[in-house]
Amino acid sequence: MAASCKVWEEESITKQMAKVVSKNLTIYQVAKMLQVSHITVRRWIKEAKLIAWNTNLEGRGRWRVPKESLEEFLQSRNCMNID
Repeated sequence: MAASCKVWEEESITKQMAKVVSKNLTIYQVAKMLQVSHITVRRWIKEAKLIAWNTNLEGRGRWRVPKESLEEFLQSRNCMNID
């Protein structure tokens, strides 16, 4: 049985992303936008479902998610409320 997909409102997420000045989002910003736990966002990164980069070459820094990566992630999951 396939897991149900959370439907995100495209307009709401688009407005939230427009407010972010940086080209990259923190894990916590992504979690807040998508109304999921930061642990869920970390799992998506670990499973390579959401592309992110670490501020430290050894992986001990903070994770950043490019806005484009988040948009691609949402489109690939086909969970946006698109008419």
